[in-house]
Amino acid sequence: MANPGTNKSQSFLLPLIVLLCGAASLSLELIGSRLLAPFFGNSIFVWTSLIGVMLGFMALGNYLGGKLADRVTSPDILFWVLVSLSVSIALVTIFESLLLGEFAGLSSIRTGMVIGSILLFCLPCTLFGVVTPATTRLRLRNLQSSGANMGGLYALSTLGSIVGAFVTGFWLMALVGSSRLLALIAVLVMILALSLAFPLGSHPSRKILALLVAFACIVGAFVWRPISPLMTDLRPFDTAYDRYMVGELEEASTGRLVRYLSHNPRSMESAVYADTYEPYIFDYYRYYDLALDIAPAPRSTLLIGGGVLVYPRHQIKQYPDSRIDVVEIDPALYTEASNNFGYLSTPQIRLTFEDGRVFLNKTNKHYDAVILDAFKSSNNVPFQLTTRESMQRCYSALNEGGVLVMNVLASYKGDGARFINAQYKTLKEVFPQVEVYLVTEGERPQDPQNISLIAYKGTNRDLKARLQKADAKLASRNITLDAEGAPMLTDDFAPVDQLLLNVNK
Repeated sequence: MANPGTNKSQSFLLPLIVLLCGAASLSLELIGSRLLAPFFGNSIFVWTSLIGVMLGFMALGNYLGGKLADRVTSPDILFWVLVSLSVSIALVTIFESLLLGEFAGLSSIRTGMVIGSILLFCLPCTLFGVVTPATTRLRLRNLQSSGANMGGLYALSTLGSIVGAFVTGFWLMALVGSSRLLALIAVLVMILALSLAFPLGSHPSRKILALLVAFACIVGAFVWRPISPLMTDLRPFDTAYDRYMVGELEEASTGRLVRYLSHNPRSMESAVYADTYEPYIFDYYRYYDLALDIAPAPRSTLLIGGGVLVYPRHQIKQYPDSRIDVVEIDPALYTEASNNFGYLSTPQIRLTFEDGRVFLNKTNKHYDAVILDAFKSSNNVPFQLTTRESMQRCYSALNEGGVLVMNVLASYKGDGARFINAQYKTLKEVFPQVEVYLVTEGERPQDPQNISLIAYKGTNRDLKARLQKADAKLASRNITLDAEGAPMLTDDFAPVDQLLLNVNK
């Protein structure tokens, strides 16, 4: 039963408002992870910050909504909440890049993401929290029906959240993109406010002005989005799995323009020369080549983490008789590689779009080399590929005498070395021989840097000596790690984000 101040059409709309606001609130949470990713990565810390901040302010909204509903029983209360909510979501869309960019450089990555999350989401989450208790009050006429009304509306809100999670995560994020989807949510909330605005009733001029302000903010969300200096000249795009960005820069030594793909504005993950689409060779590729040099011919390779398929092209050029199976979780990167990075299909490169660990778990193929290139940065490491069980699957997928090589970004001394020591210890548990190399000379031990680990399946040959013979200069960068006291990474216990924390400072 409706509150006496609520007309029949409004009473019919109240459950729908609760349902759609529940869906929008969960959609906002999923979008929030994409907004934070370019500045703070995709670690467990990002989700901890988002969930904690959003639940905290929704709880505050529930409390304030209950207090407010006890004092104001007019349906106008929900109109003003929804108009304010629409404006707050539009403002998030407009200012998210500038605001998050300001906190990305703090010495503590956790502090930066928590403060950024609070400033960005405190207002919309609080207002989302107000919606259900305010609606519940408008639906009540007598105490006998209060329990059923409250339970029904909170159930609708939860159902909406479930629908919002599936629809956003499975379809809308990749179809629309994070920022545009946020702006569309602001439109949805404004439409809900409009449904309660008529008849205008009391203070019609104020309501019209509020709707005009909300409309202006929403238009701004679609057409004006100031960009953080960190994101200048980058083209972001969303897929079903992640948010990426494409940029271009001039190579200092040649003056040639390099086009690159990345998860964040501070690094490059795959790159080509923009004029010819020739692969741009990162320094750590040389250690992939070094591992292939000692692998059994004709070098069948499994590459986990294909990106825009730059290294596979390089391998085929270096070793024309080789073949490579590429496992990449995100099929949208194949389209990006074909359209903007010059990739052309070839029988020697076979693509599988699947999580790398899932592929390892079920494959019965065997390879001469396995390359783990899925660790995109120090705050974007898929833990399931770091564990002992994962290394055992790699070992099983290798032919006798086969080689595993992986690149990680870490320090090798000090607190920042916790992850590399743990990864080395885990590899040593599975492979009889493991060697570690600094990719670039002259880096300070405490500084984050690319470090290559090469593991050998077999005891019949000296891995270190073979690498020395293959390329003495690269092999001279060999270092010894102290893994004593480092944790063993397992599927049950792999605190990768915590181990990498000091690398991200």
